[in-house]
Amino acid sequence: MTERGILDTNAVFLLSRIKDPATLPKYPVVTTITIAELSVGPHVADNDIERAARQSHLQQAESDFEPIPFDSAAARAFGRVASDLRTAGREHKKHVPTMH
Repeated sequence: MTERGILDTNAVFLLSRIKDPATLPKYPVVTTITIAELSVGPHVADNDIERAARQSHLQQAESDFEPIPFDSAAARAFGRVASDLRTAGREHKKHVPTMH
C-alpha cells in the first residue's frame, strides 16, 4: 500500500465500488482538477435524478478531501506520467464518468 497518492476523477467516482481498500493509498488525496471535473457532472446531466446524484457525489468528494492545487509543477509532472504511460504502451484517457 502506498502511503500517499493522488486519486484521479475515475477513482473518486468509483470509491464506493472498491472491494479491497489495500489497493488505495493509505492517505488518498485529490487535486483541484478532480473537483473541477466532478463539478461538470451536475451541469451536463440528462435529468433531475442524474443531476442530483452527481451533485451528491461532488459534495461528498468536497467533504472527504481537501484538494491540492494543480499548479505548473503538477502540469509538468503530468506530462512525464503521460509520456511514461505511452512508452509502456498505455495511453492516458480523459473522460468524465457517467452515473449508472
